[in-house]
Amino acid sequence: MSLFLEIIEEHKYNIGFRKRLMPAQKQLDTNAPRAGDMAPDFTLYDVEGKNPVTLSNFRGKKPVALVFGSFT
Repeated sequence: MSLFLEIIEEHKYNIGFRKRLMPAQKQLDTNAPRAGDMAPDFTLYDVEGKNPVTLSNFRGKKPVALVFGSFT
């Protein structure tokens, strides 16, 4: 099987799997913010772990992008 066909087969499986999970996910996400909603306020520490940074301090001043992931 070619790599292209393998990717297509894997993609089909992922779509089917996601469709089966969607009803359960909707029940779990009833309290989650929706696209376009205002983000809930929270406070985290800077990269050095010393200074608290609160989301609401940026509201109306600058755009904020949150990036979750590993950069190792």
